[in-house]
Amino acid sequence: MRNYVIIGCVIAAGLALPACQTPQSRQAELVRICADPYNRQLGSFYYDECQSVDPRTTAQRQQDYFTGSPTGD
Repeated sequence: MRNYVIIGCVIAAGLALPACQTPQSRQAELVRICADPYNRQLGSFYYDECQSVDPRTTAQRQQDYFTGSPTGD
């Protein structure tokens, strides 16, 4: 019985740790996630969050990439 309590506490702590994320680490994680074009597609789970990080359209980002323009960040 004691082992189940310990395992339960470890699992609970593991689930609680992501809630302690700083705004800076959250922003860095979103930038990494939003670098994947799939997450920027309309209807993806991260679409709204990626739009809040970088509201430019895919065409605008591609143009910046091809011309070597700065991203404005």
